[in-house]
Amino acid sequence: MVTDAEREFCFDKMGMSGSFMERLISTIQHADIINQAKLAMGFPELVGVVRRFQGEEGYWEDLVERFNEQFPNSNLRR
Repeated sequence: MVTDAEREFCFDKMGMSGSFMERLISTIQHADIINQAKLAMGFPELVGVVRRFQGEEGYWEDLVERFNEQFPNSNLRR
């Protein structure tokens, strides 16, 4: 099962997210740990997804697999 935050992250990776979400994910990815903590107060799940993407080995591959199972017509690649 893919969470809402993971779904939004995957849509962003496919270039299918709206401008707000695109900028938010980019901001989270470029933020240092202190500013990520501040962003997590408003968007805890999305910050968690970005942190896992940046630092957890195998997370992206697992997410792609789960996303493609849930949305079989997607074009998300590893």
